[in-house]
Amino acid sequence: MYIDKVIINIKSGDGGKGSISFNQDSKNSRGGPDGGNGGKGGSIWIICDKNMSSLNSFRYSKFFNAENGGNGSDQKKTGLNGKDLFIKVPDGTLIRDVKKEKNLIAVITTESEPIELFKGGKGGRGNVAFVTSKNKEPLLAEAGEKGSKYQIELDLRFFSNVCLIGRPNSGKSNIIRNISNAKVEVAEYPFTTKQPVLASISRGFQNIKIAEIPGLVSQKEKNLASGNNYLKHLLRTNTIVMVIDIKNDILNEIRFLLDIINNFNPILSNKNIGLILSKYDSNSKLNISQLSSEIINNFKFLKNKIFLLSKSFDKQTEEFLAFAYNSINSFENNFDSFDLPIISPNKNNDKRVVSDGDSFIIKDKQFVQLAEGSNLNNWKTLIQFQYKLKSSKISKELENIGIKRGDTLKIGEYSFNWEE
Repeated sequence: MYIDKVIINIKSGDGGKGSISFNQDSKNSRGGPDGGNGGKGGSIWIICDKNMSSLNSFRYSKFFNAENGGNGSDQKKTGLNGKDLFIKVPDGTLIRDVKKEKNLIAVITTESEPIELFKGGKGGRGNVAFVTSKNKEPLLAEAGEKGSKYQIELDLRFFSNVCLIGRPNSGKSNIIRNISNAKVEVAEYPFTTKQPVLASISRGFQNIKIAEIPGLVSQKEKNLASGNNYLKHLLRTNTIVMVIDIKNDILNEIRFLLDIINNFNPILSNKNIGLILSKYDSNSKLNISQLSSEIINNFKFLKNKIFLLSKSFDKQTEEFLAFAYNSINSFENNFDSFDLPIISPNKNNDKRVVSDGDSFIIKDKQFVQLAEGSNLNNWKTLIQFQYKLKSSKISKELENIGIKRGDTLKIGEYSFNWEE
């Protein structure tokens, strides 16, 4: 099975919790605060592995979590940072956010530097950070910032110098087997090739990457084994070569193949396109000169790009390989700009305070962390928390949405009455 698209679940690490601690010694049973900060959570990184050619490694691995940061401790000790997680993907992988209308997040190619896809959560501050002139013994600390949790789609478009396309049983696999060491199945029945085949050929101190996608069929005949499911890979090939059985109606077959690729994406019609007439027998009574002239009269772009290949390696095969070699540097292998969706940054428009009718809820991330990192069931801690809340802009926002004395205020797992 060849996998070129997969959905995985990833999560960057949570930040560690800040510590509530006081320095104690023989002279002072409760000295000054010395609670340290939590460590940073591990980030999720994506790196390109040029040795990968598919997403098969993700077939059974769907969940990836970076390490959480360690908690802070006494003597102002900061928790350990969580280890980053590195996910390897092949060249040509598009990464999309599944839950955000499949917005494009990143495009990974061999030229890409490692990308920090999602940062780990920041460590929560210990009680040392909350010392003020009015509060010498803070009982407040922050929980670590939560890591980012996403479901992403990995969508591969592999690169090739030449990609062979054609009807089922048109002779594509036999060509690949003749010109490379690739072990491909060849048989006299349709859909022998059920997944893309990638082969590499050394030529003139360079490697030519030649690919074959399974047989193309009409929309009515389309099935899971047809090459129509792999047309996206043509977007990153230098040269498209149509392979047609010489015994078929060649002009109609050319029109059929051109219609398929043009309907998939019109930009493919602008690529370098060649033609192989396969299963040619030198003893055939076909007038090759007349046939070639007829093809060129109808499709002028095929001039000097028509090759007659038999089941064995011969002079015409050499000419085809020379054509493939010469086209390596003639066409760019970059992603075509209008094939890619527009990258839309995720804007955080969440309200910091809301009302559900019966109560008011604080959703501000910083205050939620402070509540989760402190024990608001302790009345002294609650007083300090309320004082900090009243001194912030959140208080004004609550008043603007109608909070009054005695109303229930919720934050995280805690709820208490609002005091003016």
